[in-house]
Amino acid sequence: MSMNTTVSDGWFKRRMMRLTRGEKRFVNTSANAKRIARIAASLLERVALPPEPRCLEIGCGQGAVTRLLVERYGARVVASDYDPAQVALAQERLADLGEQVEFRVVDARAMPFDAAQFDGVVAFQMMHHIPGGWRQVVAETARVLKPGGWFVFTDLVLPPRAGRLIGCLLPRLDQLEETALHACLAEHGLRLAHYKRGRGILMWLMGDCAAVARLNRICSIKWGNVAEVSIPRGHNALWKARLR
Repeated sequence: MSMNTTVSDGWFKRRMMRLTRGEKRFVNTSANAKRIARIAASLLERVALPPEPRCLEIGCGQGAVTRLLVERYGARVVASDYDPAQVALAQERLADLGEQVEFRVVDARAMPFDAAQFDGVVAFQMMHHIPGGWRQVVAETARVLKPGGWFVFTDLVLPPRAGRLIGCLLPRLDQLEETALHACLAEHGLRLAHYKRGRGILMWLMGDCAAVARLNRICSIKWGNVAEVSIPRGHNALWKARLR
């Protein structure tokens, strides 16, 4: 379970990217596993995965969503987390799933996977734990998804008004703000098929969001002997080779 990362961080960022002891007491309970699995199941109903899909979970925690993917969809899953302790816990709790699951310690900003490897990527309440790095997570997700693949996620986001306020107070902080998130997804070819933001917490400051996005398929339009091909960002070299 080695970590492959090219990202250099200070102590504060490394600490923020791992759960505190208090957070782990809540996140790793059986009640929370059932809650997360229930939310994941409702979102995955909006997704058309192929038979026996290959999926990646980033921020797998104790592995509740990975178990759902294996048992309900027959998926082969890479369960990954930045925190080695969480990966070890998931490996222990999912031992009965055998070779259907591969466990990896991974920095989601620099994933050690080739392009276009996964039919689906799932991430639940993960990106807000990466200060200033959520855009890299979106870019890497788009890169490792197959064309037409799905990104299913929930997270804590700032609504636009709160984002503007925090942007004025902390201009160097690239916060996970709703408008910026939507723009970043679109920039990397991820089209939202479903998005819902719940009621805010901390008054109006932050709110839960649940989303399903699909990576644009390769599309080709021919005029005579010339073909124009739209290629999702991060897949250029792979698809140039396939088109030769």
